[in-house]
Amino acid sequence: MATIQEVAKLANVSVGSVSRYLNGHKLKDANMKQIEAAIQKLDYQQNYSAKGLKSNRTMSIGLLMNNAQSIFSAAMIATLADELEKLGYSMLFSGFQKNKSQLGTKLDFLLSRKVDGLIVFEAEQEWQETKKLKNLDIPVVSINTPLDFPKVDSIIMDNRESTKLVVKKMIAYGHKEIGIIAGLQKDYIARERLEGALEAFNEMQVPLAGHAKIYYGDYSKESGYVGVNKLLKQQTSAIFVCNYNMSLGALQAISEKEIQLGEELSFASFDYFDASDIFKPKLTVIRQPVTDISLLAAEQIVKKIQEENTVDGEKFVIPNKILWRD
Repeated sequence: MATIQEVAKLANVSVGSVSRYLNGHKLKDANMKQIEAAIQKLDYQQNYSAKGLKSNRTMSIGLLMNNAQSIFSAAMIATLADELEKLGYSMLFSGFQKNKSQLGTKLDFLLSRKVDGLIVFEAEQEWQETKKLKNLDIPVVSINTPLDFPKVDSIIMDNRESTKLVVKKMIAYGHKEIGIIAGLQKDYIARERLEGALEAFNEMQVPLAGHAKIYYGDYSKESGYVGVNKLLKQQTSAIFVCNYNMSLGALQAISEKEIQLGEELSFASFDYFDASDIFKPKLTVIRQPVTDISLLAAEQIVKKIQEENTVDGEKFVIPNKILWRD
């Protein structure tokens, strides 16, 4: 089996350069090409077990996830696992399914596995259980909800801005009575999306009273179904739904009433789904950049592990992609 010294000799670089390359650090393009060519020629394989023993690391990262059953979460789990594997780390998953009381237990489980770092998905800052994260001695990256803790990185989407842009376009098209099916306002994401919709009315100088018609759902398909039926009774000409499952229920109700989308009612929603391409006209949807988020989360957690020194937390805001349709 080839050694790292043999790779360095063939690539005509130092052992340190090879080590940095294997750990994901950026080198000169020429050096990176030489190292990769040497690795391929020698069929070099990293010994992750030995590497972990030497550095007192397990080469594993914990993923603590809220609501893992959603289509967005499922895609993120798969993408994160792939990206971390490319960087030499395995991923240990534990979910708490919107039950914040489970968060502490699930966190203790991952810590008992001696993970080198932790990625947390949708843990609210206000939860008592979340406060445990600020005192951990391993790096933490939060996705989808900002955590204002020292040393914790937060990666969030521009939920407010993208919602505002879609609702502003509805108003620009002449819609004045717009229904909003919002999520539970105890959740950061739901608050941001609703706030974006309300900002659209203010910026377009349309009074909220009598024009913004809001129904609060619970993220379920059933609540989307009920919400649309209630909003349609209020003479709404356009509807924006703030979540994937609720949009499915809303579309079912619209279909049962044989309402023609694009002619009798305008419709837009959060979270892309394949069926949105089938509707005629196609539906405007806000797509969350799963790949971009996963790449950044994987890069940041590994970077923080490798730096070892205490660094202040950073906040990253990633734009959503709006798929404008007919």
